[in-house]
Amino acid sequence: MAFASPIVGTSANTLPQGKFMIDLWAAYQSYDREYSYDLHGEGDEGWIDLPDNVTSTTASFVPRLLYGVTDWLTLRIAVPLEDRYKDFPDAEGQDMSTGLGDVIFDPKVLMYESPSGSTKASFLCGVRFPTGDTESEVPLSDGSTDFVAGIALSQKAGDVGVHLCSVYWVNGEAESGVDVRDQSITTLTLEDPLTEDWSLLWEAKATLGQDPSKFYRVSACPGVSWNASERFTIGLSALLSVAAKGCPAITTYDSSWAPFLRVYYRFY
Repeated sequence: MAFASPIVGTSANTLPQGKFMIDLWAAYQSYDREYSYDLHGEGDEGWIDLPDNVTSTTASFVPRLLYGVTDWLTLRIAVPLEDRYKDFPDAEGQDMSTGLGDVIFDPKVLMYESPSGSTKASFLCGVRFPTGDTESEVPLSDGSTDFVAGIALSQKAGDVGVHLCSVYWVNGEAESGVDVRDQSITTLTLEDPLTEDWSLLWEAKATLGQDPSKFYRVSACPGVSWNASERFTIGLSALLSVAAKGCPAITTYDSSWAPFLRVYYRFY
């Protein structure tokens, strides 16, 4: 069974009927760039470096429980724990928030599997509920209810596993009244085995939005995965920012790179 890793979030695989799996990922980002709407289309497409005396970080710990209702339907629920910290000495000062983030429920439906099992296609759908704190100085949620739908494809090309995932997020109105932009997210992963237990991961992610002005963000995420046992897999990757133009209405910070850790445990 192949697994997509950190920035992909999913392959087309579903769990066997009656089986559970835990999928856990963790990430840390220290932001070094900020988007300036006044500079849209100028310089580095509106992105400017943060001053050396400014600190802004996020840390996420996201356990997700998966259950195979049937061989073709897998239920998934993610309950994130978030930490947000900022220190702006010349402006707002220092603030920190830690707690529950936005819970995501996103089933996966296997639509096609080739007789050999080497090709799979699944339909993805889900809802992100605004369960995170919106009142603190550094909010853990924007307060919007968001919906997602898309397709995941997995293909074995010799020993290499190929995963393509494309989804569209319909973002609701934030608690502040800002209508968060809808966006499409496409990810591609190659899993290239080195040995029976170790694989190289080659990943790319593109985020695109149109309304009211076009924005995009492209990232790469090379890494490795290790099958510690038949049930336990660990992946470690580095998320690298490749290109960015414009900005979704809420997220105005970005980092040049960030470490990602992903762990799977299968109860079968």
